[in-house]
Amino acid sequence: MDTIERRRILLFMSVIGMLLLVGCKSEDAEDVYEEIVQVGENLTTYQAEAEMQVLTASGEEHVLLRISRLDDFYHIDLTDEARGLKQTLVRNADGVFLLTANEAPEPFRMEWSYDRPQLYLLSTVIDTLKAYPEASFEEQDAGYVYNIQAPLEEDPDLTRQTFIFDKETYLPTEVFVTNEAKTKHVSVKFQSITVTPDFKADFFDVALEEEQTREDLTEAEEQADDTTGWYYPTETFNQALNETEERLVNGRQVVMMTYSGDQPFTLIQVSKSQAASVADVLSVIKDGASFTSD
Repeated sequence: MDTIERRRILLFMSVIGMLLLVGCKSEDAEDVYEEIVQVGENLTTYQAEAEMQVLTASGEEHVLLRISRLDDFYHIDLTDEARGLKQTLVRNADGVFLLTANEAPEPFRMEWSYDRPQLYLLSTVIDTLKAYPEASFEEQDAGYVYNIQAPLEEDPDLTRQTFIFDKETYLPTEVFVTNEAKTKHVSVKFQSITVTPDFKADFFDVALEEEQTREDLTEAEEQADDTTGWYYPTETFNQALNETEERLVNGRQVVMMTYSGDQPFTLIQVSKSQAASVADVLSVIKDGASFTSD
């Protein structure tokens, strides 16, 4: 066999080897994707510990999360140790409720968690991955990494989404979303995910007080119900409450809540006894516009 023929054979074998390697890599990536999706879709009961970090123009927040799910029921504990705040979000057969210390349960958005993405929920991660099959895939020492170039529904500025999955369990270990300038981000790091939790029978229950009828209220209670207490928003889109001020405007007592951040707004409430309708109780001034009384 002459030298030219030998070179042709070696070249042919090299090309065949490269094609086989490319074919194996593509098949592996597809297998990983299918395994991640299958594991995520089948995991309807779990308990997870995670840490969420939020960076905005107004500063950085760290929230510890304990996420519990049993089919369509959820129990989410959110703790901000730096600010001494703790909230619990519960979804059960009665609805969705927000629980805070020393406060009665408040009805929350009834479509939670389906009305907007929740980065700390496994279902959100899997649904996002399925929605963008063009996501780039890479195997690293840290795990299987998917990068998606798409805006986050809750904050369109956050366009770069990264998901990292464990190589053995195919469960997410980290979710990272940032803007192009990397000046703001949301990250969720999962410390543990238990796929076979043992929930107590009443774990997702919420103690609701029976609502009193208007006939049972005394005149003094009715007056107090109409004139005292103000509502606080359950969703502020990462804006911080900067100032709360009560004042008399156009002969009516109102409270002004000023929220600062990259999307500032002012929430104005009128005492229910002085409002002509429910729509007249609340109003919002966006972008921090000024408000003056007559």
